[in-house]
Amino acid sequence: YGGADAQGCDGTEPEKWYPSGGSDWTNGFCKFERQCNGNYGAGFSTELACCQGQFGGQTSGVCLSNLPSPPTTSPTLSGGLAAFWYPDYDTAWPDAGCLNTLPLPFNANDRPTYDTQLDCCKAAYGGQSSGKCLSQLASPPTTSPTLSGGLAGFWYPDYESAWSDAGCK
Repeated sequence: YGGADAQGCDGTEPEKWYPSGGSDWTNGFCKFERQCNGNYGAGFSTELACCQGQFGGQTSGVCLSNLPSPPTTSPTLSGGLAAFWYPDYDTAWPDAGCLNTLPLPFNANDRPTYDTQLDCCKAAYGGQSSGKCLSQLASPPTTSPTLSGGLAGFWYPDYESAWSDAGCK
């Protein structure tokens, strides 16, 4: 461009964010600089505004990737818990369970997610003989479940009483 003098700049013009990258829009980005000839418009007050205004819809993400805190495909929600459950692939399968903690250790669509912890355990750890995933549920299943009130819901022989006095319980 020939420097500030060749562009008619006197050095007092404010620096702003301007599009850069020439005709290569896919790899374009924004630079903070002084422009005097108006070739790139009035400029933008922030890098984000420049990326959105000049490179909105850029599928390569080049412009947004240059931001100090670029957006991610897995944004962190406040509170530290996701609204879904995912398999813990970072732990050995017999010892693993399902998590809903943030930040996510994967990018969006890189692993399955489930609405409930039970759905996740059934799908990702269905044959897990250790039962580790199911044991992490708020109300884990037991090997001897009982119905409310302590009744089994079926009758069985009373082997504890003498045969002449026994019946069904």
